[in-house]
Amino acid sequence: MEAPLEEKVEKRFQGVPVAQGIAHLPALVYYTEDEEILSREISEEELSGEFVRFESALISTRVELLEIQRRIVTAIGAEDASIFDAHLLVVEDRTLIDEVLRGLERDRLNVEYVFQQVVQKYCQTLESIEDPYLRERVIDIQDVARRVIRNLLGKAPLYPAAHAQPHIVVAHNLSPSDTAQFDRSLVQGFVTEIGSKTSHTAILARSLEIPAIVGMQGITLQIRIGDDILIDGYTGLLIVNPSRETLV
Repeated sequence: MEAPLEEKVEKRFQGVPVAQGIAHLPALVYYTEDEEILSREISEEELSGEFVRFESALISTRVELLEIQRRIVTAIGAEDASIFDAHLLVVEDRTLIDEVLRGLERDRLNVEYVFQQVVQKYCQTLESIEDPYLRERVIDIQDVARRVIRNLLGKAPLYPAAHAQPHIVVAHNLSPSDTAQFDRSLVQGFVTEIGSKTSHTAILARSLEIPAIVGMQGITLQIRIGDDILIDGYTGLLIVNPSRETLV
C-alpha cells in the first residue's frame, strides 16, 4: 500500500506592496552572485594596458545600458527610461574614474580589483548617509559596477535567469536592469527581501505592471524553486501553497 502524499501546508508572509496586481504561479528563486576578484600585481609595462582595459569596459557597459534604456523607451516610454540616466552617469563619473586611475598608478594592481575597491568605498559612504534616496542609489551603482567588472573579465552580460513557463521571481534583491530585462510574458510578479517603494526597481515594476512585494526578509530561505505561490501586490501578502479555500 502506497504511503499517502504529504499534505502541503499553506504559509503566509507579509511584505511591503510596491506594484499592484495578483499573481499565482510557481516560484523561481533567483540568486545574484558577485564576481570574486583577486588582486594581482602589475608591472610598469602592463600599466597602459590596464588603462585601455578600463576604458574599453566603461564603453561596453555604456552600450549595454543604452540598449536597456532603448528597450524601456519602446516598452513604457521615455519618462521611466530616464531611470537609467543615473546608471549612465556612473560610467561617466570623472571623480570615480580618476580615483580608479590614481589607484592603478599608486598600487600597481589589476584594474578590476582597484575598481571594485573604489566602488565599495563609494557605496559605504552612501549607505552611511541619512537620506534614504541616496542610500537606495547604492543599488544603482552596484548594478553598473557588476557590468563593468564582467566586461573587464571578458564575460558576457548577465541576464536574469528564467523558466520557460510563467513564474514569479523570488530574490534577495533585484536591480533596475534585472527588472527591465524580464520577459514580461514569463515573469508575472516578483518578491524581494530588501527594497522600498521609492527604489528604481519598484518604479519600473509599477510601470511594467508587474505585481511586486519588497521588504520580505529571509523569504529566499522559505521558498524553493517550483513552490506554488500567490502574491498580492495590493496588500503585500505572499502565500505559499494557497489552499482551495484561499483561492475561492
